[in-house]
Order: sequence, then structure tokens, then C-alpha cells
Amino acid sequence: MKYIILLSIIFNAITASMYAQGNRANIRNAAATANTGVGRSDGNLPVDTVNWKKGGNMSLNFTQTQLSNWAAGGENSLSLSSSANLFANYKMNKLIWENTAFMAYGIVKVEKRSPVKSSDEIKIGSRVGYQMAKNWYYTAAMLGRTQFAPGYRSATDTIRISNFLAPAYLFLSLGLDYKPSSRLSVSFSPAMGKATFVRSTDPVVLASSGIPQDLIDDGKKARYEFGGGIVFNLNGGYFSNTVTYSSQLELFSNYFDKPQNIDIVWDFQFRIALSKFVASTVRVNMLYSDNQKTFRKELINGNWETRERGAQLQVKEYFEIGLLFSF
Repeated sequence: MKYIILLSIIFNAITASMYAQGNRANIRNAAATANTGVGRSDGNLPVDTVNWKKGGNMSLNFTQTQLSNWAAGGENSLSLSSSANLFANYKMNKLIWENTAFMAYGIVKVEKRSPVKSSDEIKIGSRVGYQMAKNWYYTAAMLGRTQFAPGYRSATDTIRISNFLAPAYLFLSLGLDYKPSSRLSVSFSPAMGKATFVRSTDPVVLASSGIPQDLIDDGKKARYEFGGGIVFNLNGGYFSNTVTYSSQLELFSNYFDKPQNIDIVWDFQFRIALSKFVASTVRVNMLYSDNQKTFRKELINGNWETRERGAQLQVKEYFEIGLLFSF
């Protein structure tokens, strides 16, 4: 906990310092602008150095399967998925402030079964940087990740293993960013705090969230780690952004608990705009955490049973065609 508090204090101090430097630069620029504009015959003033870039996209996809006397078999089903990807970036002289939010939720309803979710994700990030040299920035960053709704061990299982803010992951980091172009950035964070929070008293949810058993036995619902990490971001577009892609790879090592076991999170998205409001999207999520348990259905003595497994590489893939609104 003390590492998280320390990083929070440093994060706020750096943010305040950068903001103060930005304000001083803004005052100087405002004075220069006012002086330059006096007596000009065209009446125009120099372009302001303050710049906000905001935008994002939202998608909605729907699928229905309806069968009647279908000899090959099958089941009627409905599926609905949605996502929103938003950003708001600020740049003034050497100061940058980048904010991102990604949300996704989808459900599948198979006949005679209760609806189950097919996707569920909330990810919010904020990063403040101050340029130290060409393509290099001092940075302080925050990243939060959780989900909207309860999750279960399998589609036919009633045992809950997750919920809103159960778990919730919070990362606070200090380090350097390398930005050689608008498409690529690499973040080096030798000081990173990771907190895992669980808004639940259910022991199964606690264990599935990566909280060690000894902490659960002590009545704890949070785990704090201190280590270092690297984040790679790659994105771009072709043919006037008709084809776009984005990739984010996050690596984290706990300095004090098995530092050789790296936590890995990889998000990849590839999108093709078929028309102004219709697009096809492929998304792949991969996750590995040495502390997070996984579950798998196995056929035992003729019966399907859900068995707990250790840490495994978790993979989730989506292929969607539907409405897309960009702004």
C-alpha cells in the first residue's frame, strides 16, 4: 500500500509541476501574441500554441440465428455486441496530456438458456509527459481496468468468478516515453505500482482475481505490488484510414515476488471500413498473470465438470461486422 501512496504523491507532484510550467509558458505566449498583434494591418494574431485533439468511434453489432426443421441441427440464438473507443489529447509546447477510454460489452442468448456475456471490458488511461529531448518525454501515467457485469466459470455454471470492480486493476507509473513517430511509442516505467482490488467477499471471486490465499485468509480484499514495466503502442491507417490497426503490449514484473514471471496483456485490433457507417473488425486479447486462476470444463466419468487450473495464457478473439460511427 505504501508504494501506491508514494507513487500517487509523486504522480500528483509531477502533474502539478508540469501544469505550472505549462501555465508560465502560456502566459509568455499570450503576452508575445498580444504584442505581435498590436499595429498589424491585417488584424490577425499568431496561432495559439494550445491544442486539443478529441475523437473516437462507437460500434454496434447484431446477429440472429433462427432455425426451423433444420436437418443438420442447431439452436436459435441472438447476439449483440457494442464498443466505444474515445480519446482526448492535449499538447502545449513541451507538455502533453493523453487520455483514453475503451469500453466493450456483448451478450449471447441461446434458446432455452440464460443470456451470457461474450465481451466485457472497461479500460481508462491517463498519461502526462514533458519533453526532455527530441522524441523523449518524462512521464507519469495511470491505468485502470475492470468489467461491467458478473462473469461465471462457464456458460452453464452459476458460480460467479467476477463482477464490476471485482477485480479492478490500477497501475501508477513513473518513467520515460520514446515517441519517434505518431504511430509508435514505447513507455519505460522502472517505478510502477500495481493494485488489485476486489469489491466482493466471495472467496471464489477473490481467488479468481489473483489475490493470494494467505491474504484471503487474513480477510484482505486487495493486493499491492511494486515493480517495473514496459508498454509498446503501435497504430496506423492506410487508404485514407479505410484500413486501420492498433496494438498495445503491456509487460509488468513484480520486483519482490517472482520477478521472472512477467504479467502480459496484449490488445490488437484490425478494422476495415466497408462504407461510411459499416465496418468489419477483428480484435484479439491475450492475457497471462501468474497469480490469476483459470477454469476449464472437463469430461470426467461421463459428466462435464468445471475444474480449476493454474495460471494459463488467456485468449479472446472477436470478429464483427456492423455499424460504426466515428467522430
